[in-house]
Amino acid sequence: MPDITTIAVFAVLDADSVLATLLAPFGSGAAIFTAKTVPPDAKRPYIWSYADITDQEATGQSAKDIVCREVVRDIWIVADDTGSEDAIMEIANRVRDLFHRIPITIGSSTLLTLASGPRVAPSKGEVTARLVTINFIYEV
Repeated sequence: MPDITTIAVFAVLDADSVLATLLAPFGSGAAIFTAKTVPPDAKRPYIWSYADITDQEATGQSAKDIVCREVVRDIWIVADDTGSEDAIMEIANRVRDLFHRIPITIGSSTLLTLASGPRVAPSKGEVTARLVTINFIYEV
């Protein structure tokens, strides 16, 4: 069973019809991946996000305060390097807008979010990439 941040990332990205038009198709939807590896037959541009970068408990001043988790996760936007940054930046900015200061409800949990980026990500060859980092905070 995927963790709550994986579910949230996929649900938000997959539900956005604008983003779907900007990404390559894959299967019956857009090229959005949350598994450990991207399928070898995936076309670019695509989005990939696997595993949290950090996951820590946050508590208040006393035992009566609400206990929360703070989770940080990167979302990779990967595209062909055409010499123009316009297409990848449009996707990356859309991803940022979908998560920045937007509460996301998954089951009975509400995740509060902050997004940063996009920033240049490591890439090589004829590929370019951007990262958008999402900070999730939710009650446990």
